Amino acid sequence: MSRLLYISASPRGEFSASIQAARIFLDALPEGVSVEHIDLCRRKLPEVTLEITAAKMKAFAGMPLTPEEARQWAAIVELVDEFKAADHYLMAVPMWNFNVPYRFKQYIDLLTHPGLTFTRDEHGPRGLVSGGVTLIYSRGGDYSPKGGKPDPFDFQSPYLRAWLRLIGLGPADEVYVQGTMAGPDGVANSVAGATVELQALAAGLVPGPDV
Repeated sequence: MSRLLYISASPRGEFSASIQAARIFLDALPEGVSVEHIDLCRRKLPEVTLEITAAKMKAFAGMPLTPEEARQWAAIVELVDEFKAADHYLMAVPMWNFNVPYRFKQYIDLLTHPGLTFTRDEHGPRGLVSGGVTLIYSRGGDYSPKGGKPDPFDFQSPYLRAWLRLIGLGPADEVYVQGTMAGPDGVANSVAGATVELQALAAGLVPGPDV
C-alpha cells in the first residue's frame, strides 16, 4: 500500500488556505493510499540541544555517545525513520515573512543529518530519502516568477527545493495558493483556482502492492 505523509505547518486549522488546499488533494486520492498527518503546530518536537549537536557529530564519526546523548539522539532517529517511511509527501506550507514557518524550519533542522537523510561521496551530497513530493504554498501576495525570473522576495520555494534535493526527494510539484490577504473571498478564490491541479496530482498517485 502506498503511504503518504501529510505535513501541515499552519496554526490556523481549517481557516488556513494551505490546509484547505491540502484537503482537496487528500479527498482526491485513489483508494489504497494510506495517509499519516503530522501537524507541526501540535506535534511536540525535540529541541536542538548541545547533546543532540554533539551526538550528530559523534554518530557521523563513529564515536561513542554518552547515555544522555544516546537518549536524545534516539528521538531524532525515530523522527527521521517516521519521515523516511513514506512513499509520497504532501507539504502544506504557508509563507511567513517570505520564507517557511519557524516550526517547519525546526522540523527540517531535526531531520537533516549526515548518515540519516543525506551523505557525501566523491560526487558531493547524495540524498538518502526517496519519494515524490507535492508542495502547497499559500501566500498573501503574488510571489510567482515574473518575466522569467524568480520573485526577489520568494525565499520559500528556493529553500524547500534546495532542501529536497539535498535529502533526495523528488520530483516535486509546486502548487501556488496566492492572494490570501484579500480576505475570505480571496482565500476561497485562491483555493478554488488550484483545485483542478490538486485533484490531478492526487489522482496520479497509483497505490502500490502491500509489502
